[in-house]
Amino acid sequence: MDDIRNRINLVAAIAAIGAGIAFIGTIMSWAEFPKAVGFLDMVIFGMMTFVGIMNARPNSPVRNAIWNSFLGILGIVVASLNYLHIAERIPEASAFMDVGLGIWLTFAGIVIFTIFSISDWMSKRKP
Repeated sequence: MDDIRNRINLVAAIAAIGAGIAFIGTIMSWAEFPKAVGFLDMVIFGMMTFVGIMNARPNSPVRNAIWNSFLGILGIVVASLNYLHIAERIPEASAFMDVGLGIWLTFAGIVIFTIFSISDWMSKRKP
């Protein structure tokens, strides 16, 4: 296990996986509701995935973890706005799954990304 810790930052790697899930969910939402989810939303979540992968190096500075945490909070806001735009397009939505699986994958992924980015930030800060 020590060998893995020397090669990658496991907490940041899990955050990157969460960002990837959010990116896939955004693509699924865009495919189902192209007018509710924009191209810029996919760029934001794609950028989060890229930044999350780059932060998985074991010697990345604490500044990267701080930026990832703020990106995660931004992602939660963007996912919430996407949910509202999708819900506006479906007037007969009566259940959670009427808005599609993509937005829920986006929420799950961005929550994972945010929690693990904050955890990475807390573990790297100096006491």
